[in-house]
Amino acid sequence: MLESLLSTTLWLSRPTVAQAPVRQPTSEEIYQACTQNRAETLPNPFVDVSPQDWAYKAVLTMHYCGAFRKAAPRSLFEQPAQPKSSTSQ
Repeated sequence: MLESLLSTTLWLSRPTVAQAPVRQPTSEEIYQACTQNRAETLPNPFVDVSPQDWAYKAVLTMHYCGAFRKAAPRSLFEQPAQPKSSTSQ
């Protein structure tokens, strides 16, 4: 029992490895990957999803492309414009 508790304590106290910052793809890269059904070629922003996971492609597709079926206009992949504040008097 004590051995199990010690090994669990040691495992929990291990330092976490810092993740390198993920390169942000351009809107053109995202558009091309999504229209070609190749979202898995884009950088992985998730530390808990590895390329070996069975749902890797689906997770990256939903992250970058959303519910997309190769017919979305390019404007969906552009960065949303900041809403302009209206000054009402």
